[in-house]
Amino acid sequence: MNLRYLRTFVEVARSTSLTEAAQRLGITQSAVSLQLQKLEAEFGTRLVDRTRTPLVLTPAGTALLEESAAILQGYESAHDAVARAATEVAGRLRISASTIPGEYILPRLLGAFQARHPAVRPLVKITDTAGVYADLVQGAAEFGFTGARRDDLGLRLERFADDEIIVVGPAATARSPLMLEDLLRLPLVLREEGSGTLASVRQSLDEAGLRPARLPSIMTLGSTQAVLNAVRAGAGYALVSRIAAADLLAAGEITAMEVTGLEIRRALWLAYEPGRIEGCLRRTFLEAARTWVA
Repeated sequence: MNLRYLRTFVEVARSTSLTEAAQRLGITQSAVSLQLQKLEAEFGTRLVDRTRTPLVLTPAGTALLEESAAILQGYESAHDAVARAATEVAGRLRISASTIPGEYILPRLLGAFQARHPAVRPLVKITDTAGVYADLVQGAAEFGFTGARRDDLGLRLERFADDEIIVVGPAATARSPLMLEDLLRLPLVLREEGSGTLASVRQSLDEAGLRPARLPSIMTLGSTQAVLNAVRAGAGYALVSRIAAADLLAAGEITAMEVTGLEIRRALWLAYEPGRIEGCLRRTFLEAARTWVA
């Protein structure tokens, strides 16, 4: 049995939606459907009733779900045992990351790391902050990178990088400073629930005395890149990571707006379970992440 297909099946069962499962797994919806079809072909029966919304498992699917936890846990235990015993920097490295570190920082970090250790195979899943912590707790990732910290899960968190949330508008926007209250009159393009960027924005606006629920959102998009593309196309304004916006700002395709009384700075965090950081590969990567300078 292909364990990747089994993990996809479990994610579909948890989310009861092909679209949501695809987002959490970082693959397309068609890929999710194809993997389910192959798994069903292997077992010779339907596992998911796709005619119902939300999706419902068939009796066969329910039976497989009950067994899947033990199957996946056994595989991960075996993989961890091998990783602990390994004395060379080689093998699979599972990482779960939210959008900003995952799309704008990790590719450079992993590129430099793999150049020194070509036998390493990084597997990076891009998800939201909630998904990163879920993957770490469930043992689906050895390392997590995210823009919001949680201290209630028994994980170790280390400051990895610093970021700033800024207001950006279309290229032709006047650069006149805005007042905080002006945000209530701007057509804003926002990230979806679960986004670490959105959580940072809400917390800072609340601390500044501006109720974040009053923000006039004209659309909600599922990725920072989609938000930036909407702003570049003239759809509205957005509060986004300066790291993510850097290239478009440098090219003059969007404009950074100064907002009097608003400063949103945040840390990006490296999270992991200390007991799982064993073996040469994981210890070497942890040291490389600690000393990384963007």
